[in-house]
Amino acid sequence: MTEIQLATGQFITTLAILIQNGVRYATSIDLGSADGNFNLALMHNYGFLPGATCVNVDANALYEPSLREIQRVAGGHYLIAGISDHDGEIELQMGMHSYWASLQPPDDPYWVIPGYPPTKSTKVRAVTLDTLVQEFALKPPFLLKLDLQGGELAALRGGEKMLAQTDTVICESAPDQFPAVCEYLNSRNLGLFDLTQISRKPDGSLMEFYPVFLNRRLDHIKYKDQMGPEGIRALIAAMEQRRNAILEQNARMLSRLRTKASQ
Repeated sequence: MTEIQLATGQFITTLAILIQNGVRYATSIDLGSADGNFNLALMHNYGFLPGATCVNVDANALYEPSLREIQRVAGGHYLIAGISDHDGEIELQMGMHSYWASLQPPDDPYWVIPGYPPTKSTKVRAVTLDTLVQEFALKPPFLLKLDLQGGELAALRGGEKMLAQTDTVICESAPDQFPAVCEYLNSRNLGLFDLTQISRKPDGSLMEFYPVFLNRRLDHIKYKDQMGPEGIRALIAAMEQRRNAILEQNARMLSRLRTKASQ
């Protein structure tokens, strides 16, 4: 793996932690791939996917030239299609920027987020994750990333068989969507491992983030003690220092309240 400094709080860093703990993938699938940077960077900048097959999927044909060139030079597969809970056809709503295109209908709350309604729509092929795996004869274990502008849960519902063989899921989520996504993945043996790339609105409130889920057969990574005796001692000392600081702050506030009450 290439030695690169990675920033805390990024899903790339979380993937690095998993790689360092022995997690390996036979296939990496990026849903809502746009120009395909995620898989290309994982394979060739970071060296995270040795021997893996990369699959890029996006419903917007705008990205096909980029994805075709990645396939030609780097291998793997690409597909221009909408990933949903059924095979067939589906409407792709186009936003004011190509990144905002979504399979969510015009009356869906998703369109409140950019603050603008879709500009037009076009019919695209709809496929499920299970169909995608079958069509390209993809091999597990899988790494799955979803960035589908509100369509993440529908895509996951179409991957019942595939999710059973998936080790890691990275899923863009907004606060209102997260509980349903979390519940669904938990019921498929994928538990929350990390919260990454938290972004906020101009007023500071939560806008979106990328939770990372890990298959429970890898739960030993969650509970692995990497601190050691010295680390535990340092943690306890830090907690005592924090408590003392809180007690001092409480004392100052209570002193001011007593003074105010006596006036």
